[in-house]
Amino acid sequence: MEVTTKVFVTYHQMLVAVPGADHPGSVPNGLTASIPEAAVIHTGLHTGEVEVTVRLTAGPPAPVDGWEEEAEVDLVTSTGDIHLSGLMEGASDGPTRPVLTPQGPGCYRMRVHARGRASGSGEVYLIVVWPVELGADAVARHRPEPLPRSKTDEIREWARKRGLPLSERGRISGGPDLRGEGPAR
Repeated sequence: MEVTTKVFVTYHQMLVAVPGADHPGSVPNGLTASIPEAAVIHTGLHTGEVEVTVRLTAGPPAPVDGWEEEAEVDLVTSTGDIHLSGLMEGASDGPTRPVLTPQGPGCYRMRVHARGRASGSGEVYLIVVWPVELGADAVARHRPEPLPRSKTDEIREWARKRGLPLSERGRISGGPDLRGEGPAR
């Protein structure tokens, strides 16, 4: 799926986030950064509209020529409700934009391409998002607050369907063993 839209940016920022989520405070690579449930994209334009094309793919896209800047970040969502918006847009502002995480909760990769940021006018962006399969070598970090019971059950069911062992690499690092036998090792 691909859609092109205009996004009203303020303070040089647009968001790819769950509505109401906090967003990263710093962008080390200068273009984009992410935290769970949100990512921020820095623009050259302080306030105004930029053109953005969003492309959702099933896997990593082929390289795309003709862009001045490019950066990738992870998008991690427990809700699967991540949308593109301007920094100050409310839920009722602007056009309805598609969900960027159509397969629901999980991990996605986002590649941001930019052109025209240095001039601050005529900026164009391409945002490509695809799901990332997590396997036995993936390592998650323990959350400071426990997941709701229903979310824990979803994770167990997800692992059971994929045949992932609950006691091997790939389970939550430093968190409780999902079988209730103490901390994971």
